[in-house]
Amino acid sequence: MNHRVQGQYCQRYTGNPTSFLMSDPAPNKDELRRSLRRRRAAIGPAQRNQAATAAARLLNTLPQWSSCRHLGLYQPSSEEFDCRPIAQLARERGIALYLPVMEAQSRLSFAHWAEGAELAVNRYGIAEPAAGAERIAVSALDLILVPLVGWDRRGGRLGMGGGYYDRTLAVDVRPVLVGLAYAAQEIAEVPMASWDIPLDYVLTERELVSVVPVDED
Repeated sequence: MNHRVQGQYCQRYTGNPTSFLMSDPAPNKDELRRSLRRRRAAIGPAQRNQAATAAARLLNTLPQWSSCRHLGLYQPSSEEFDCRPIAQLARERGIALYLPVMEAQSRLSFAHWAEGAELAVNRYGIAEPAAGAERIAVSALDLILVPLVGWDRRGGRLGMGGGYYDRTLAVDVRPVLVGLAYAAQEIAEVPMASWDIPLDYVLTERELVSVVPVDED
């Protein structure tokens, strides 16, 4: 059964997640991305700010949050969910923050994001720590907040299609993976390939979802 923690500071999405579940057993991911990005783009600035604040409050209900010492997260780009309130909350708790840095072979490393440190913009317009920032092994992170385009309640994550996170997280020891998303980005089923790395939780502006893997359903 999904573990849900209801938020009280946000608006509830009233759409139908199954509207994005196609009859084709291998749905077109590009079409899903376009549809979900349009849905995400329709969320207004006030709702975005409200959602970011609500999710930061709900993060306290994550079982692993109290023991977290090293947190991977991201600098939001485009219409991605804003995790900056969570970053501020983490700093207040003394948690070390790390941001992804794009590397060769479509992989990511995680570099320390010191408070007040200047960030550099990469070729995709995404802010990253400077080249000399201390790196940490993925397996040494306690949690990673992962951006996404679409999600489902079995841990499926639809990203931008580059495969950066899936390649980077294909390790023996993984941190807890928390997808950070708007409730409106939920779909009935994300088409998953064998190499796609599933999420452990999804955190939205209205709930924390502990996912139920397909083999446990």
